Amino acid sequence: MPPVPSNGAKRIFLTGVFDMQNYGDLLFPLVAARRLSALGVEVVPIAPTKAHAGVPDALSPLDIAEMLSGDLRVDGIVIGGGYLIHTHRMDILREYQGTNVGEWAGAGLWLGAALAAALRDVPLAWNAPGVPHPIPQSQRALVDAALRSSSYVSVRDRGGAELLAAPEGLPVEIVPDPIAELGRLWTTRDLEEPFQSFLARKGFQGRTNFVAVHFRNRSLAGQTPQEAAAMLSAFAKEMELTPILSAIGRAHDDDVLARAISLHLPIPHILLDDPASLREVAAAIAFSRFYVGASLHGYITAAAYGVPGILVARPAYRKFAGFLEHIDRMEDLARDWATAYGAGAARKGEALACRIPQRTFDALDRHWRRIEDAIATPEQFSEARRRFLSAIFAFGLRELGPQWAMQPVVRRAADFAAIRK
Repeated sequence: MPPVPSNGAKRIFLTGVFDMQNYGDLLFPLVAARRLSALGVEVVPIAPTKAHAGVPDALSPLDIAEMLSGDLRVDGIVIGGGYLIHTHRMDILREYQGTNVGEWAGAGLWLGAALAAALRDVPLAWNAPGVPHPIPQSQRALVDAALRSSSYVSVRDRGGAELLAAPEGLPVEIVPDPIAELGRLWTTRDLEEPFQSFLARKGFQGRTNFVAVHFRNRSLAGQTPQEAAAMLSAFAKEMELTPILSAIGRAHDDDVLARAISLHLPIPHILLDDPASLREVAAAIAFSRFYVGASLHGYITAAAYGVPGILVARPAYRKFAGFLEHIDRMEDLARDWATAYGAGAARKGEALACRIPQRTFDALDRHWRRIEDAIATPEQFSEARRRFLSAIFAFGLRELGPQWAMQPVVRRAADFAAIRK
């Protein structure tokens, strides 16, 4: 458990799936720490479990239970980013199988964050998380109370704002994904050594130009690894580029799929299925000449370092078009791999160039100022946080009955009686 800062510095909890090895999710605490450390604010990641993701430069999280316990002093709680605003069970994921959190971890990362903020009476802010599905009507009153208890609400795209459907009059900011400023966290120079170490680790010698490629099972939609390898081989030859198969999300079995495609890829390539660090993943994209893939954060990494890219939006999640709208590059969206390769081939030889406009960085500057302001004014929204406590208690009583509140008391009384005997 992190010690209490001795210099009077403030501390925030940042919630997300920081216990699974998924490149994009693991970047959020690092970006937040860079932004807030200048103000003397310590960022403590909160995940469903306290398991470390297994990548050396990822931060170690505390778990949701510790966020709710009240044992660790905190000055504010921030939700996100990532696809967090849902109440789905997460025990289908291997990271949460055999744990006691998988059933409720999804809600715990945002409604649990609102509960922790209300119990501690500290500000709650949103770090532009994603919203994958509409809020069920049965949960509407509780969610609206959580929104009203927030000092600042933001989501990362217009589709997410529509799905969130906040109460009339409650402002929801639409902010570019915070990973867009990855190049401010690590400059190209910072990534030079990780890239050279990556090539050496993979036994790759000589100078060549690379194309970073990311596959995810959902993007293939029935296409076999053999077919995916054949299409990639033809594209790489046409582009005169050597593929790097980048398994960005091992939590989503990207490494398994990359190895399966690698087995059938008849041209020289590098398999990045065992990232040594987050920097190595970023470097493999940053030093490529082109990116094509199904990862939003893979594409954002390419854009952050000026690498031309195509984003394979299959299925067509709103988050893909949402980010491209922010940077005015809808031409980089493809609905399938054949379209992606065709669009990429038409841009053969395209030069490296800035792909994230200044207005995106200006929007993120405003976003972090809003979070800073929320942390600095804990007295605001205090009454709304108390109302959320009432709302979540009433919701529990309605859904689970009075025993939900009374059984813990009775159990403790029985335990006490047993001790006295």
